[in-house]
Amino acid sequence: MILPEEVTNTRIKTIFDEAFMESDFTEKGEVRVTEGGIKVLLSVDADRKLLRYLMLFGYRGGASPADQLELVNELNKNIIFMRAWSFGNGIAFDYALPYDGGLPPKQVISAYNWLRKTALGGLQQYDRKNIVA
Repeated sequence: MILPEEVTNTRIKTIFDEAFMESDFTEKGEVRVTEGGIKVLLSVDADRKLLRYLMLFGYRGGASPADQLELVNELNKNIIFMRAWSFGNGIAFDYALPYDGGLPPKQVISAYNWLRKTALGGLQQYDRKNIVA
């Protein structure tokens, strides 16, 4: 168990390194985990005691704002614990894991796997117009 005051981006990266998963730091100091070409960004929000997970995908050229909004609304309506939103030419998915009582390393990996599986599954199921690249 990692104590709340010991949860840092460096400690989170170590968890992924110990699980033999490819990870590095972004220019902003976030942890970037890459698996199968898909990147997930993780960052510690120490004030709120949250570990934030973020996935970004681009839209295909020609994806209309109406189609983008329709997809985001469909994802948010049907997938409860993950949030989706559009930004510029892309779509983002995020999840926040609270750790105020401490953080089991296994839960860090489990939440990563859950977000990755849920976001990709949501796109496969709800991107009926194939607007996500």
